[in-house]
Amino acid sequence: MPQTAAPSLTLQQQAFCLSWLSNAASDKVDTLANLEAHVRQSVQAFLTDNAGKIADWSIAWGPVASSHEGADPTALYYADNMLYAAAATVAGAPCLVVAMAGTNEDDAYDWLAEDFSIVRQVDWPYGNGGFDGAPTPKISHATATGIGDLLAIQDPKAGGIQAFVTGWTKANPGGTVIFTGHSLGGALSPSLAMAAIGQNGGPFADTTTLTLPSAGPTPGNPDFAALYTHFFPAPAPDSAQGGPVPFNTDLVNAHDLVPTAWNDVKLTGFFTNTGDIAFKLAMDALLASLDGLAHGLIGFNTYQPIAHQTFAADPPDVDYDSLQGYFGLIVANHLAAYPTYVGVDDALTDTTAAMTRATLRQVQTHAKRLTAAAKNQGAVAQAAQ
Repeated sequence: MPQTAAPSLTLQQQAFCLSWLSNAASDKVDTLANLEAHVRQSVQAFLTDNAGKIADWSIAWGPVASSHEGADPTALYYADNMLYAAAATVAGAPCLVVAMAGTNEDDAYDWLAEDFSIVRQVDWPYGNGGFDGAPTPKISHATATGIGDLLAIQDPKAGGIQAFVTGWTKANPGGTVIFTGHSLGGALSPSLAMAAIGQNGGPFADTTTLTLPSAGPTPGNPDFAALYTHFFPAPAPDSAQGGPVPFNTDLVNAHDLVPTAWNDVKLTGFFTNTGDIAFKLAMDALLASLDGLAHGLIGFNTYQPIAHQTFAADPPDVDYDSLQGYFGLIVANHLAAYPTYVGVDDALTDTTAAMTRATLRQVQTHAKRLTAAAKNQGAVAQAAQ
């Protein structure tokens, strides 16, 4: 029999691509069925365009979109969450990738309920998988909401993702399951992986379970980080699971603000402006006020990031001449920098453009609101002196 050529993209690169494609409908409002169809079509187009470079992936579960507003088949929604799973044979063994979308930038629910609800931490509710070395794991209320939403999603044919993954591991002994996502998905994917193990009562038998988060905000407290690390240790750099895009490790652009949330928010000086000195000083004062707003919200909570692999996008520092320009730099470093670093940007151009369009559209709105809030805080502080 003729031998099939080995894929030219690594398993990490392939999983990252499948993760990224879960965001293909991020700039759309439509029926849930049409949003799901758009992601399915984007995945199928990627598989066709990259045949020979990747394994024989096929969609095994989903895609399923959900909205907190309901599930009327005729109503138009933004997708609060998008989740799907793809299966393939990789190096002679079965592999399943569970991919979840990041923040839908046009969806206020995602921003408020699954991203920014971080003032309150809640007890980790899914069990410790038999590990007693982290007695009080906690996660942000936002992460808890997101995980609950993902676990509630149902594929009409295959049920919930927990039951599907459990059944898949039993039917595919010696297989590998990878949970992956970017941004909000970078916080939810390691947490969903930990929830799957916790609800299973421990690791899946005869299965390698991995994560591939990128740009993920910090999900929880030090005990949650310890619980996660116990089941998902960072791989050796020179191993097949290691390298420049290692499994079980949050991939972080050093010039990306998002992965520092919620443990070290610092807008001031994050990007250097070497232009007009008066503008620089005014921006520094504004950004310092924004830092004060952020730290005032989260200063009494303890968050600890999971293990991360850092790279530095080029160029790190670019002049800007407005708050919108500053946030534009944040968007570029949070989105397009990642597929470029992973080496797959050509395969993901359309999805990256959709994610960027949605994000930049919201930057204009958020920049105005943040400016007003920061200036008001500054005025109150000055009056109190």
